[in-house]
Amino acid sequence: MISKTLLPLSVLALLTACGSETPKKPTEPAGPDAGAKFALSADPGDAVTVVAAKERGGGDATLVVQGRIEALTKGFAILKLMDTALKYCGEVHAEGCKTPWDFCCDTPEDQRAHRLLVEFHGADGKPVETKGLPNTRLLDLVKIRGKLIENAQGSLVLVADGYWQLERPTLPDGLNWPE
Repeated sequence: MISKTLLPLSVLALLTACGSETPKKPTEPAGPDAGAKFALSADPGDAVTVVAAKERGGGDATLVVQGRIEALTKGFAILKLMDTALKYCGEVHAEGCKTPWDFCCDTPEDQRAHRLLVEFHGADGKPVETKGLPNTRLLDLVKIRGKLIENAQGSLVLVADGYWQLERPTLPDGLNWPE
């Protein structure tokens, strides 16, 4: 049983917490077309590896980086790009691997050394909300054009303005790509 003193305080706390403003509708993802503007109509040319780009460091120059898509961020035009020097598990263990689309056969340290975060920004300088980058999935070999910057946490990020798909590997029979 709630005491007579606590009941009015509880009601007051609830009213204060709710406020008088009308709740704002959450922003909906912009849809598949938001990411489509980043698909390049032609190969962007010579590319450096992820490791070479990271060694080069941030700067004002535009560069093209080639690698495999390790991860896609749902709802945003953000991905992780893995250097092709690191083989995905399907290349290492063609038979019997239940997750051939990942890099779990390598140490976390090797994965970090060969990985680069890629973000496609809008005019506001923030990652674009989208249902995805058209025709991309895990392990696609891509070239991504952009500028390498150092973010507030001291990590390198490729702020990209376009991508070009080079190849798409296949999975062994009986396995499906993860959603």
